[in-house]
Amino acid sequence: MTRHLCLYSLFFLFVTHTKAQTIYTADMFVKKDFLIIRSTKNYNEALLSAKKTSLSYSIQLKLRGLEFNKETGLTLSKEVCKNEGWQYPTYYARGRWDDGVYISIEYTDAYSEFSPGYYIVIVASGNGHQPELKNIYKKIKPGNKTAYFKSSTVYIGCMH
Repeated sequence: MTRHLCLYSLFFLFVTHTKAQTIYTADMFVKKDFLIIRSTKNYNEALLSAKKTSLSYSIQLKLRGLEFNKETGLTLSKEVCKNEGWQYPTYYARGRWDDGVYISIEYTDAYSEFSPGYYIVIVASGNGHQPELKNIYKKIKPGNKTAYFKSSTVYIGCMH
């Protein structure tokens, strides 16, 4: 009995302390369209552009609790990560569950179809064929000649 208990304990320790390989499947990703008005390698430039656009067009600026991070581009604060039980730094890309019209700054490393290392100012996200997204594009395009839609897959699986 003791021998079985020892073997079981060793097996349990091995299983719980072995890193599990994460397997990503197609159903863990969704395709989203993003209305982008600015792309820059400088976070402060992106923030200034986001604030100006928010004021000019009366569109909510929603930074989603994210802050600049030298190592990862963006992250939730240490306090939020601690309260949620997440590792710091942690960044979740827009598009997981937060579609709609509002201005945010995102980091392109989180999007597989975007060039890495850029801060992008996004005005809207979702399905680019939605009337809401088409209308906001028509509204801001005259004052933002470089505004464009770009698509990317966004991971929607578990985040531990």
